[in-house]
Amino acid sequence: MVEVDKKPIRPQVLAALSQVPEVARQVRTVANAIRRDARALAPKDTKNLSRNLQVERVYDSATGSVHFIVGWGPAGWYGWMVESGSEDHSPQPHLVPAAIKNGAVAGGEQ
Repeated sequence: MVEVDKKPIRPQVLAALSQVPEVARQVRTVANAIRRDARALAPKDTKNLSRNLQVERVYDSATGSVHFIVGWGPAGWYGWMVESGSEDHSPQPHLVPAAIKNGAVAGGEQ
């Protein structure tokens, strides 16, 4: 459950707020800022990852809320491996640092 000032907010209230046009605009603005900053931080070898970062609006019918997801499109399917690293390659984080910078993730929580 989401809390504001240490007080829980009912899911129905969050769902209603998520559909207010001005709230959705502000959330999309943050999502676009995350995408912009992640593109700047992404590896530049082919520029494929930065080109394929996208913002997607998603309606969750189970909760009735609207979300914006920032991630890699189909051509950037391997973005999570670049972000996290692998046995053979060091991590090159770009999406998580961009989310932290823009306040979407509290300092280091994932």
